[in-house]
Amino acid sequence: MAKHFFIRRDFADISPFLDFIRAQADRERDALGFLPQPAYEEAARQRKLILLLVQDGDETSYAGHLLFGGIFPILRVRQIAIAPRYRRHQHASTLLRTLIAQGENEGYLNIVANVATDLTGANSFYEKHGFVSSRLKAGGKTRNRKINVRILQLDTPSLISYMVDSKVATALEMLPRKRSPEIPIYAIDLNVFFDAVKVRARSQDAIAVFEAALKHQIRVAASHELFAELKRKSNNLTNDPILSLAKTIPTLPVQEKAKIESLKPHIAPLVFPERSAAGKLKSTDESDIAHLAHAVAAGVSGYITSDEKVLAARDRLMRNFSLDVIGLSEFVHLLDLPNEIAPAPSKSTKGFRIQTPTIEEVTTFLKREGVSTEGYISISKCRRSAVFDNQGLVAVSLLDPAPALERPTHSVICVHQEHPFSSTIADFLISEQVQLCSISGARSLLLMDISSQPITRRIALGQGFQQAHEQSGLFKVSLGTPITSTTWTDARLVIERLSGMTLQEKCPRYDKPEVTVSINGTPRTVGLFELETLLSPTLLALPQRKAVVVPITPTFAADLLGTDAQYTFLDVPEAQFLFRRTYFNTVRAARAMIRGSIIAFYESSRGGKGRGAIVALGRIVDVTSIPANNAPELLQRGGVVDDIEALTKSDRILATTFDNLLVLNKPVSFKKLRELGCVSGANFVSATPITAKQLVSIVQAGFPDD
Repeated sequence: MAKHFFIRRDFADISPFLDFIRAQADRERDALGFLPQPAYEEAARQRKLILLLVQDGDETSYAGHLLFGGIFPILRVRQIAIAPRYRRHQHASTLLRTLIAQGENEGYLNIVANVATDLTGANSFYEKHGFVSSRLKAGGKTRNRKINVRILQLDTPSLISYMVDSKVATALEMLPRKRSPEIPIYAIDLNVFFDAVKVRARSQDAIAVFEAALKHQIRVAASHELFAELKRKSNNLTNDPILSLAKTIPTLPVQEKAKIESLKPHIAPLVFPERSAAGKLKSTDESDIAHLAHAVAAGVSGYITSDEKVLAARDRLMRNFSLDVIGLSEFVHLLDLPNEIAPAPSKSTKGFRIQTPTIEEVTTFLKREGVSTEGYISISKCRRSAVFDNQGLVAVSLLDPAPALERPTHSVICVHQEHPFSSTIADFLISEQVQLCSISGARSLLLMDISSQPITRRIALGQGFQQAHEQSGLFKVSLGTPITSTTWTDARLVIERLSGMTLQEKCPRYDKPEVTVSINGTPRTVGLFELETLLSPTLLALPQRKAVVVPITPTFAADLLGTDAQYTFLDVPEAQFLFRRTYFNTVRAARAMIRGSIIAFYESSRGGKGRGAIVALGRIVDVTSIPANNAPELLQRGGVVDDIEALTKSDRILATTFDNLLVLNKPVSFKKLRELGCVSGANFVSATPITAKQLVSIVQAGFPDD
């Protein structure tokens, strides 16, 4: 009769075989190490022991086992052993695949196996199953071994895989926009040239474009039509200073005239649909069409203009010719370098502090963690930040900022994964980098994906990063400001410019919270809540979006929201290190606090110390009623209230978790809120629902264009 092998996980099934398990492990102590006798029974009770049994007729006996441990989100293989007579039949692989399936089913991110370098067979086994060697570490002093730390990244569903239709197997891919490896060429039209040489409203922007070209950050070029148009308008071809100046501008590569002429009939109806259909194009229309045709034929990176007709046609020009039409002021904004080159300010909280490390400290720490940044980021030239505790350096953050048009900002975050506050530290460093990148406008960020950093990776995915296709990095677009129906068009163009992901042209409504996106021409549906996470920090203040204004004292605002600048130099609550934080209020507010809605924080003016204004916005991700005398630790860590019971006379309190925090550039005063019709009889003493239209008015007042 053929032998039958099967897996057992329950303590009742494993208990009779514990002596066999221990005996087999002791026989292979050199490879598996030593564990005391009670350890096997404890592991079995905790369901951390997988037993392989063999049935031969009526007899059932031990064939092998796998003992594991770990703390979420990391599993650790401690022992794999197979009885000698059952080896070379893939049974060890069966046990390992069982653990892999369990880890993926339960949401774990990695499995780690520590294998001595002299165990060539064991190293080969793990290598065959995809365990990558991440670093070497010293073993015990007795044998003076070197330990190979091997890591397997599990195929665990992330936030991104849940964003798309469950029937779609592939994940949503937002990729860094591919640009020419050379300095990109941008075509300019006559309006941009005149803005630069004459005193006009957009002169400073035009001058900034030419300054960028002189610095070799970009290349600007003009079509032959620009010079032809200047000649037609010139009163003196031999002595025209403007024409002479224009001749100093590089021209686009010469294209075949037939090619340009063939493009014109296709471009005309896209830019001037009515006049083109009626056959009544003006001479200026013909000139604009010629400019665009030359730019398309030359394959430029973009076309800079301030012409409203051309800008209105940019979606159609992008769709038909892949021509990126960019407004002059918008282009200058994308040229700006993120304003975060300055050294990181010192900041401390319970148990650890943040300050700027030396190059030597960073290099030593990364070497100890087995991480190399060579060819990815220059430690000496980037912005450095580090987290220290009483024992020394436990995490580093490196940021190499880049203009949005050039490439994604490169970053590295390395956290000692065994540190008890590793999740909090990673959370803070990642959100800090994202906020710094988007402080002066939308930016893209490419975070180095380090296989030995599963906790850091999990936190990054939760903040909207995702695996960059065919790149060893995690990619994210950060907008930094809210989106309204008025700014939807501009925002979607920025997103496409940075990521290649196209959003639907029509602004969505929040009562139907989905949006159609297109990746490489393939349309998919994404929830607005998930899109908000991908583009965080941002808030979609769209039609039908629910919102609520809640009161907060100046002290709590400083602690919870970080709206007081002086707190940069003092000890701050742990909540300020978290992407998601907790706002506590009475259970009476439950009806107004709705998951997915926007929360506006009104800093009260009681005692004359507060500003009497809305100072920040966020997004509600969870609302729960909890016992006032026994709040869960995670919620307490995200809040700044030491004595929760003092907030209410009830035995329960409402805990509202929020993220996507945006501090207003200009606080919206009580007087302004009254003008906007947001003030009820309660005067924001309690949670006050507001309409989507009122929310938009607050956003526009809090984030003025100037």
